[in-house]
Amino acid sequence: MNETTEKTLCALQEEGFIDSDTDAFKKLIQPATHFCKNCGRSAASDKNLCNPEPL
Repeated sequence: MNETTEKTLCALQEEGFIDSDTDAFKKLIQPATHFCKNCGRSAASDKNLCNPEPL
């Protein structure tokens, strides 16, 4: 794991990661296996969500 894959999607959004490296962001969310019960985002790993719940 690297720093990007260990951060939540919310933290990455605040850093501008979605705009700066869209392809890497897509890898974090596909295929989604969990969603965040706080913000509704979905991700391939529960580690990238603040309050993960399996799909």
